[in-house]
Amino acid sequence: MNLQTIKEELFGGWKPFEVIWLIIFLGAQIFAYVQEPDSILGMISGISGILCVIFVSKGKISNFLFGLIFAYSYFYVSLDNKFYGEMTTTLYVYIPAQFIGYFLWKANMQKSAEDKIEIVSAKNLTTKGWLTLVSSVVIGSLLFISVLKTTDGNSIGLDGVTTVLVIAAQLLMILRYSEQWILWIVINILSIRLWAETPAMYLMYGAYLLNSVYGYYNWRKLVQ
Repeated sequence: MNLQTIKEELFGGWKPFEVIWLIIFLGAQIFAYVQEPDSILGMISGISGILCVIFVSKGKISNFLFGLIFAYSYFYVSLDNKFYGEMTTTLYVYIPAQFIGYFLWKANMQKSAEDKIEIVSAKNLTTKGWLTLVSSVVIGSLLFISVLKTTDGNSIGLDGVTTVLVIAAQLLMILRYSEQWILWIVINILSIRLWAETPAMYLMYGAYLLNSVYGYYNWRKLVQ
């Protein structure tokens, strides 16, 4: 990959309001850390996480680079807060998904009609797919919550549900389904509650929530 390709991937195809959106949320993340510097890893996780989800909403494959930085930093933040469900998800889902997702996306990229940059080719779930998704999330949540009850973890019910939802949403993301964003919206609402006492993480998930709404709108246009 040459420098021109990297430049187009990182800086090409941005609308003015998307640039403003990105600057505002990154600035807010840094401001939250300055006001209450609870953890440098929390700030790194927040910044890389915001970059990752915004790049995903744009359909840009470079999201996986920021996703990897997010995953490693978020693992230690979750460990420090005893959110073992989140920690487990990061170790066994987020980190492997960055590598798997990159190769699956790489084989399914397309030139955008608007600005001719490479973006992912998206698709929609079938009715059978939805039934499989919902039943898997319900059963998986019940089983995982029962496992978490054997630990000294915090917010076990909420932690368990968000963990299973994240696994499902991450799978939909790497498989290029637009419905991933519906799950991310639910996850972000629940995660705001989970991280209510940690400003940097709380703000990060607030940004994620707004981005998820835009991501769903944008990905509906990417479906072939």
